[in-house]
Amino acid sequence: MLYAAALSSMDLPLDGTDRQVEYDGRHAAGFVGHDDQTKRSGAIPFWPSLDRLRVVCLDEYDIGDLFRSARYLGSAMSDPTPSTDAPELPASIDAGVPFPIAKVKSLTEVSAGFRSRLWWLTVLCLFVSLGLFWYSEQGSGELIAIDFSDSYGLKPEDRLKYHGVEIGSVEKIELNRDRDGVLVHVRMTPQSRSMAGEGARFWIVRPLVSLDSIQGLDTILGAKYLAIEPSPTGAKSAAHFKGLESPPMVTPRDGSLEITLDANTRGGLESNAPILYRGFRIGRVLQVGFASDARTVQARCAIDSEYRDLVRRNSKFWNRSGWRLDIGLTGIKLDADTLAQMLSGGIEMATPTEPDRNVSTGHRFKLYEKAEADWNTWQPSLAHGEAWNRVAAKMPQPVRLALRWQERSFGFRKNQQRLGWCLPLDDGSVLCLTEQIIAPTSALPNSTLHELAGLSLASNKVSIPLGPTPENGPTATVGRFSISEPFPPEVIRWPKSMVASKLPDQVCDAFLSHPDPSSVLAIDAARLSVGESGWIVDDLVAIDRDYHGIPVVSAATSQVIGFLSISKNARVIVSP
Repeated sequence: MLYAAALSSMDLPLDGTDRQVEYDGRHAAGFVGHDDQTKRSGAIPFWPSLDRLRVVCLDEYDIGDLFRSARYLGSAMSDPTPSTDAPELPASIDAGVPFPIAKVKSLTEVSAGFRSRLWWLTVLCLFVSLGLFWYSEQGSGELIAIDFSDSYGLKPEDRLKYHGVEIGSVEKIELNRDRDGVLVHVRMTPQSRSMAGEGARFWIVRPLVSLDSIQGLDTILGAKYLAIEPSPTGAKSAAHFKGLESPPMVTPRDGSLEITLDANTRGGLESNAPILYRGFRIGRVLQVGFASDARTVQARCAIDSEYRDLVRRNSKFWNRSGWRLDIGLTGIKLDADTLAQMLSGGIEMATPTEPDRNVSTGHRFKLYEKAEADWNTWQPSLAHGEAWNRVAAKMPQPVRLALRWQERSFGFRKNQQRLGWCLPLDDGSVLCLTEQIIAPTSALPNSTLHELAGLSLASNKVSIPLGPTPENGPTATVGRFSISEPFPPEVIRWPKSMVASKLPDQVCDAFLSHPDPSSVLAIDAARLSVGESGWIVDDLVAIDRDYHGIPVVSAATSQVIGFLSISKNARVIVSP
């Protein structure tokens, strides 16, 4: 039977330790709390606020009166003999039954170990918190502040972008100390920390529309955002910046060609206005202003590196800003540009069919108000772009070759010659058109000379291979010969492995090599067609007679794929 007994006379010591009460090796009592719910079995914990103890006893007979205080059992509860002043036992208790012993087991060491483990857990939590704080600081990026005169609708969580890529976000916007502007706090991403150093420039991208410029159209419907011009490489870090009210002046790209254009009037030109060649943008205007003496307007321009070879000394530039209205006897003619050009201005360029030499940075051109009639009809063949940049560094260097001989005419000796180009190879041989090797049969014996690279070689010092001659076979062939004397050291010899054994089966883009890089001509594959003796060059391609015998290089493989033969009837690229 389970019952509860209130032991008002029970005087167990309440000294802050748990007590275990057992009877005959079995559980005898358990502590009952204030809520009358039985707690941990077999223990009486210390509660300073308790003035009474209640126990629950479990046995087959009534043993509630078997619990005695310390005055009957002793302070250690180890002597079962009752004291002499103890009252008599109730009649229901058999004297022969062994008196229960209250065994006290101290749990001080257990609680002390438990408290020590709590301290270790506290220290562990502290280190985990410090680690999480450090990790969050490392991943959050650097916080910088930027001064602006106005926020222009910028708000927290708007983005900082560079080339359209997000590299930060606005955290807070507030008035500055003087209350004459705003202070924008921006959190950079960890990867973009090096971009916000000394020299970095920031501005707010917003719609700007005027009579001569239009910018920030993408922010009309979308959110405003910040833009950045990164600091130079290796710049010191900084945390405070002065923002720009408008985008900075355009900086030229690496490798660009910078030129200056002189004009009588501005003509609507603005910074970042395009420079066009046949309708394609090849550069931009960097800055527009007065000349030092204010007599003219100067436009500083930059031509992109891949198009710098299109600009020659005899190139022409004219203003294409806005629109023009011509009224004459035949009617009204309206010449209008695109909307972007009408708002921001534009410059057109043309290069003559026979281009002059390349120009260098700082060259000055005159900016005309309009183009002359024939400027738009010029069609030069100019090497440019990525393919040209890849091949230009390893373009073969042909050498001028002259074949001289003498003929007898009316009893007199007459000097004759053929001029062309040849390609010295690294194995000591020379590659050229066959007609540059073999003199005609009308040549007098021992009168033939080969002149190349400063050498004048008689026929006995030239090893001429067997092959067709101009009289007994086609002239549009390529031959190889060797010389007995070494080439001068300044002659660059082309690797034999970079000479194709034949023309490709299909036409491809090609370059006509030349010792002067500015004289290299580009031929598009659309200007070539396959003929019986080789590739035939379209008549629309302007090629001077001086290119006869020049090596032809493939734009795809950089190999010499043939030599150009120019005659009265055709211009043919023949196989090596």
